[in-house]
Amino acid sequence: MIQTQVRIRTPCETDTEAVHAFLAGLSANTQYQRFFTGLGSVSPSLVRDLTTVTPRQQVVLATVGPEVIGHAMAATNQDGAVELGVVVADGHRHEGIGNRLVRALIERAVLGGAGQLRFDVLCENQIVLDWIRRGLPGTRFERDGYTLTGHAPLTLELVANPAA
Repeated sequence: MIQTQVRIRTPCETDTEAVHAFLAGLSANTQYQRFFTGLGSVSPSLVRDLTTVTPRQQVVLATVGPEVIGHAMAATNQDGAVELGVVVADGHRHEGIGNRLVRALIERAVLGGAGQLRFDVLCENQIVLDWIRRGLPGTRFERDGYTLTGHAPLTLELVANPAA
């Protein structure tokens, strides 16, 4: 995939079918790694929840033409920390798309005044854990059963120097 073909942007109303197709096309393993469960049939309410932008929730899509190949969202929790969720289509992993999605959200969060990042990762998700250790070396982890909750300071340096 040529990186210039991939566009990172905020979703619009006409993206609902493409986001639905993207979610439905994720492998069971990718669904589990992102949502900690299988999605079964993708409901319209899930698509709406994952594409709605509010002052407390930012969403970006990675697209190639009309096709959605990545989704990321950042929601500010009650403590003011930004909770991050990212998923890239199985056929487009390891192309730097996740980095681009995360960079876009972190930049928005930092410019909006956020200072802390929070995320939950399954303990077995070594790809994401390795990415976090490389790109967010100040991350503090707490284990809760099968998941790790990471807490990392948010800075614009993360945007300029994302994980490899």
